[in-house]
Amino acid sequence: MKKNALVLFAATAALAIFCAGFAFFSKTDTSGKEAPENPEKLSPAELFFHIRNYPDQHFDLKAYTQALNEAQNLASLKSLPGFNAPWTVRGPGNIGARINSIAVHPLNEDIIYAGFAAGGLFKTTNGGASWLPIFDDHPFLAIGCVSLDPQDPNVVYVGTGDPNISAYPFIGDGLYKSTDGGQNWQNLGLSEQRIISKVLVNPQNTNIIYAACMGLPFERNDERGLYRSTNGGQSWQQVLFVSNQAGIIDLVMDPQNPQVLYAASWDRIRNNMESTISGPNAKIFKTTDGGQNWNQLLNGLPNEVIGRIGLTISASNPQVLYAEYIGLDRQVYNVFKTTNGGQSWQETMPQDQVPDLLPGVLGGFGWYFGKIRVSPNDPDYLFLLGVDLWRSFDGGATWSEATPPWWEYSVHADKHDLLFAPNGALLLATDGGLYRSDDNAESWYDIENIPANQVYRVAVNPHERDWCYGGLQDNGCAGGPDLSTEWLRIYGGDGFQMAFYPSLPEIVYAETQNGGIVVSTDFGNNWVSATDGISNSDRVHWDAPYFLSPHNPDVMYTGTFKVYKSLAGAVPLWEPVSEDLTDGVVFSPSFHTISTISESPVIEGLLYTGTTDGNVWQSDDGGSSWINIQDGLPDRYVTSVKGSPTLGSRVFVTHSGYKSNDFTAHIHRSDDKGDSWTSVSGDLPQLAVNDLLILPGREDSVIFAATDGGVYGTTNGGNNWERLGTGMPFVAVYNLAWNAERNELVAGTHGRSIMTFPIDSIDFEPVTAVRNPKPGSISPYLVFPSPATTTFSIIPKSSESPATADLWVYDSSGNLIYKFQNANLQNQFNQFNLNNWKTGVYYILIKNKKQSWRHTLVKI
Repeated sequence: MKKNALVLFAATAALAIFCAGFAFFSKTDTSGKEAPENPEKLSPAELFFHIRNYPDQHFDLKAYTQALNEAQNLASLKSLPGFNAPWTVRGPGNIGARINSIAVHPLNEDIIYAGFAAGGLFKTTNGGASWLPIFDDHPFLAIGCVSLDPQDPNVVYVGTGDPNISAYPFIGDGLYKSTDGGQNWQNLGLSEQRIISKVLVNPQNTNIIYAACMGLPFERNDERGLYRSTNGGQSWQQVLFVSNQAGIIDLVMDPQNPQVLYAASWDRIRNNMESTISGPNAKIFKTTDGGQNWNQLLNGLPNEVIGRIGLTISASNPQVLYAEYIGLDRQVYNVFKTTNGGQSWQETMPQDQVPDLLPGVLGGFGWYFGKIRVSPNDPDYLFLLGVDLWRSFDGGATWSEATPPWWEYSVHADKHDLLFAPNGALLLATDGGLYRSDDNAESWYDIENIPANQVYRVAVNPHERDWCYGGLQDNGCAGGPDLSTEWLRIYGGDGFQMAFYPSLPEIVYAETQNGGIVVSTDFGNNWVSATDGISNSDRVHWDAPYFLSPHNPDVMYTGTFKVYKSLAGAVPLWEPVSEDLTDGVVFSPSFHTISTISESPVIEGLLYTGTTDGNVWQSDDGGSSWINIQDGLPDRYVTSVKGSPTLGSRVFVTHSGYKSNDFTAHIHRSDDKGDSWTSVSGDLPQLAVNDLLILPGREDSVIFAATDGGVYGTTNGGNNWERLGTGMPFVAVYNLAWNAERNELVAGTHGRSIMTFPIDSIDFEPVTAVRNPKPGSISPYLVFPSPATTTFSIIPKSSESPATADLWVYDSSGNLIYKFQNANLQNQFNQFNLNNWKTGVYYILIKNKKQSWRHTLVKI
């Protein structure tokens, strides 16, 4: 693979890259009232996240936030030996990730900040030669905007949440401020606003701050709008509210008169049943008194149902502004110009000539872009950000490309921010990293090697054990050894599962979105489709599973809404071996597919499969017959089903999903092939679990879980869990692999590339078989009732329960509110008074010298 794998630039792969996550069909809401939307019409990349909430229409932000806070508060409570070893970032770094916002120090252009859509905030002090993450201690790492104080550039403001608005991993928890260049941060509030798209500071009075907020995208609410603080962020006032479904997406300030601001609003709702990207509230407003009063600007501007709006103001002549409007076709509707501060506007292009002047600049997904920039020195010199970067020298009358075509990969596709550095250089943020031009956009070069990729799947190559492989959002399948080496782009599209034939190194498999499996028989130099036999009409998961049998690599399995099997060898020829294993089309077609398939490592032909609509099935004859083993499991999206490497009758299953005050276990185990199930979630935080790896050779006692908040591990079969390692921020991990030769865990993070953990660092106790658990063995105590109102009790389950233990109680923010050492818990019905406790969730930690147990209590 090192010498022979090639980057794929064939037309078919290029098309896949272009379409990755962007084949979007929208609804337009003209009434302002909620209307159902067929989720089949949502972007597939977004469906990857939204269907994980099945069967709920709205994502439960409260439950998700509580789970993240719980995980963060408990992260430092490590007691398992070796769990504090560091993670190693393996890469890729050269295959950049999506940057939403950039800022540069006005007096030192070597100091640059880059805010990623999912990977946090990075800073360089040497012009991009090296970068450091400076925001990793926070649970929400989607960065919407970065702004510097115009009087003191060491004061940095970061608005969290992704303004391009897709799904729950990309929301935020407010506005942050640093007074020391990013070393320390203070939350200034606006946490309920969830997505902050722009922050501006009054240069004449830096206590006056404006924050443009899109609001929580999953539902209509009144927290959207423009907020102003006059006391440095200590308090906020909503000074512009447009609609409960429209927030403020862009904001510009007159550089000569900070009392004059222009704000653009945008209709945007995004959940399992609706995706509103256009509406009647897309408007431009102006204030001349610092936000006290606002007037809608109309003269020459559209006043109709329309899409996202982008604004830019000329620094050399603030009377000149441009507004980009996105049409109902998700392309550029037109660019409008004013030369009198918004009193009147003119189209820069004749309406019927826009497609010719800007041919497909937004790729049909304009809601994802909506940015326009004007040179600070020339009010007629414009840039329009889309799939490629376009520019105009004549105020928008004519346009030409300012970057090489996206398929050449010299500048990555999808541009999200453009900044004019003090010395005249241009900085360009893309879906694939940060670029710089020193010759007025005639040429560009990459100035970062930041490992912030959103990884879906990871793989280990038995022929290249020093390498890691992964499937990357918008960046195809890639492989490489470490950050010091440029990783290879192996295949295009959105990248998913890679696989390798164990005895023939020349045979390599890759996958794109929607089950696009391909195979190469010459080390990746040439590829052919590996989906022959699968019906094109099948419902198929965005992240479709497939694998080579661990017992016979000539046998392969994959799934759509039914299971397929191939006996044809390296180049598969598929035949269905099941009927529809989902509930059929009940919720929506995209919500009823197979999400995971596996085969027992112990028994050949013993198969397990899980679906996005909560079904779990078992076949013990290679797929000829199937038994539903769902009884006793949650009706939730099934993320993985894994057979034990020790016992043929044992199987583990994991689920996704969040629901307030519903502490459903996310990991279950069966010792009878699914006839009955026992929770092995133990004291794991209530995070969605995305994958499991049961370490071979440890009698199922050592298990690693990939969750929405990092990786957790247990050394006692699931009774107790701890967050694994140091150095991994609170990002989602969707897939795990084991490199047996190096004895390391490989984790695919969705925002910080691929990381590995040295399993040898863990000081294992002697191997103890995990067999036939007794009901209730996870904790020897009962904590009840929950929910509780005035009192709760802790009682031992049996006379064998430890007589004394330490009792610690934390609130949902991690504050220790009660501590009692050597509590006598053998006293039946120990009652604790709740009268002075606030309503909310509490975490009870019961510990003795040997182990600990965690319970959750809800006070209502």
